[in-house]
Amino acid sequence: MDGKVKKTAFVTGGGTGIGSGIVKELAKAGYDVAFSYCTSEQGAEKTAAESKKYGGRVFAVRADVSKIEDIQRMFDEVEAKFSKLDLFVNNAGITEKSDFLHTAPELFDRICGVDYKGAFFCIQRAGQIMADKGIKGSIVLVSSNNAVAHFADVAVYASAKAAAGKMAEHAAIELAKYGIRVNIIAPGWTDTGASRLDEKEETYYKIPLKKWTTVEEIGKAIVFLASDAAASITGTTMLIDNGACLVSDKRERYGY
Repeated sequence: MDGKVKKTAFVTGGGTGIGSGIVKELAKAGYDVAFSYCTSEQGAEKTAAESKKYGGRVFAVRADVSKIEDIQRMFDEVEAKFSKLDLFVNNAGITEKSDFLHTAPELFDRICGVDYKGAFFCIQRAGQIMADKGIKGSIVLVSSNNAVAHFADVAVYASAKAAAGKMAEHAAIELAKYGIRVNIIAPGWTDTGASRLDEKEETYYKIPLKKWTTVEEIGKAIVFLASDAAASITGTTMLIDNGACLVSDKRERYGY
């Protein structure tokens, strides 16, 4: 980082998928990076190994962000390792589909526990650390274009993401007095390699640029939002979905 004091970042859900790409891009940009993971220990080990080759400190902590005690413990570990926090990325999330009339309370609690409750208290804790240490840091919530689009079978996931985005905007206004900026990134279809994803070509009819976002692009966007070049940006949502929110889905997708 051009001879400056090395900055630190903490990413939740960094073991696989989008989170793994974010961790690697931050390491590449010169950050010391901590990240949490919940179930994929193998993915976490791979992410850490690939990120360490850029020369910075990288470590992983296992945590379930739907549990308040896990949130407290993982932030305590990050503080103990790094002593400061310049950037926090709330990326951990659960994506599950269910049609509205048959959505079970268990699915509702599972998604909201991570995507909304977990995001709320992780961002709260990151803000507390930055404010207490006088750090004019950056917080980024990884949301989804589902927060503004209306696709079928994602009523819980989409509304949880919308709620989390609204919360992040409130955090932005309340943390501004400390010089802490809070922004939101809302990806669309992203090439993570996850088996649950559709075939790319089958989705192109609703993506104007006819391609999926890469995890590297999302990581680079976060590097930008945390940089001095974005010093005047807070409370903003950056859609990274190749124009998908500009169009509506086929009516057949809604069961008409």
